[in-house]
Amino acid sequence: MSLSKFFIWFTIFTLFLIGLASLLQGPLGLQAFFIPKFWVIFGFMAVITLMVFFVSFIGIQKGGEGQVFVVMGAIVIRLLISMIVVLFYLSKFKIDPILFVINFFSIYLSFTTFEIYCLLLNLRHQIKK
Repeated sequence: MSLSKFFIWFTIFTLFLIGLASLLQGPLGLQAFFIPKFWVIFGFMAVITLMVFFVSFIGIQKGGEGQVFVVMGAIVIRLLISMIVVLFYLSKFKIDPILFVINFFSIYLSFTTFEIYCLLLNLRHQIKK
């Protein structure tokens, strides 16, 4: 998967998630199930997904023994940065922990699953060559 193809699919995926969250917040009236500043966390996850995919993509393109370390390192850095954001967020806002876990990890896992799927597509094409 090329970078341009990834950006197209990423945009479609992100718009789908935005539509789903907006539908849940608006017409279905489930605003009480969303954390304050939900869209800030959503935007952060979208940006960090782009950055991690780009770093991983470059690591895969370089090839060699180090590509696994680059991909795993990028994923670990993503996790660490996300946990820093969680600590900062929880120190600023006093909210229900269960609600936060559901909101944060649904976003985190959605973007992470999409990113790993796209990375696996890149590895599959590399193995076929």
